[in-house]
Amino acid sequence: MTLFLDYIRKKVGWCPNTNAIRTAPVILTVPSATADASVPDGGVGGPGRLDRGVNLALGSLLILIRNGRLLWFSFLTGLVLALSLVTSFGLQYLSGINPLTGFGLATGSLPVLVAAGSSFWLVLTFMSQFVVAFCSVILMAGLISCVSLLLSGRTATIREGMSNAGNHLLPITGWALVYAIVATVQFVIMNLYPGDLFLTIISGIFFLPIGFITLFVVPVIVLEGKGLAGAVMESLSLIRKTWGEILVCFFVYIVLWFVVAFVALIPAVAVGFPSGDPVLLSLSIGLYLLVLMILIMVYSTTVGIFLVGLYSYARTGRVPLMFEGKPGVKTVA
Repeated sequence: MTLFLDYIRKKVGWCPNTNAIRTAPVILTVPSATADASVPDGGVGGPGRLDRGVNLALGSLLILIRNGRLLWFSFLTGLVLALSLVTSFGLQYLSGINPLTGFGLATGSLPVLVAAGSSFWLVLTFMSQFVVAFCSVILMAGLISCVSLLLSGRTATIREGMSNAGNHLLPITGWALVYAIVATVQFVIMNLYPGDLFLTIISGIFFLPIGFITLFVVPVIVLEGKGLAGAVMESLSLIRKTWGEILVCFFVYIVLWFVVAFVALIPAVAVGFPSGDPVLLSLSIGLYLLVLMILIMVYSTTVGIFLVGLYSYARTGRVPLMFEGKPGVKTVA
């Protein structure tokens, strides 16, 4: 752990003993995230993937810390997650399933208002998944727009980012439809075949690679203005160049996730469980789940920042200076 912290301090110039200083968004001279066909792709891939992956992972966290307004996207993502939970629980209630029974908070059965697997149930499932998918994709598009402005040396507002995302509404809606179809299939499998572990694992194995190879779809739609089909094909091309950096970055995120989750679990284990008080135990578990929810919200924003940096690297062969924690030079008007 000491070596890991030393590496972080070396890469991003961060010291845990230094008081936080509020600063304005850093204006750097970096290559624009917008594609330029005249820029060679030389330098992309090959040796140094580990270094670049770590720089992009930790640099995305650093950019989020220095530009706190981007946390509004985390907050909005939390609202989308809450909407997803409400719609999922609502569909279970309509199907006569009480989702709170497993938590010991409710007992008994409910009347079946909409039979699971019926045509109406499938329509409701798809519509709820589409609303959640569309909100998630449009938020990611707005975040990518804001980060792209920051990398080009401009200040970025949430309104400006969302406005730019609205300019690509057609392909964004198309991509939300694709996500909704995938999510509907998984929801149907989990609810109609809850005991079939093999089928659940197979569906996960099938859908995870789809998510990986289409990682750049939203960045390409927003930063290049391509349609959905062109964005999917371009995503495949960019994945081939940057797969190593992606794996390294997500490994770093997973390590940080488990460290924070473990530290957050300590109070629940030290206070809630030994007390034997059901109320205190429930409160400890609830607070821990809240911490995990916040982690997911911040993680989604960090991934969006990372994607813009990775996209810029794939196009220019250079990691943006902002991701290396280096001071930039103000652009001349």
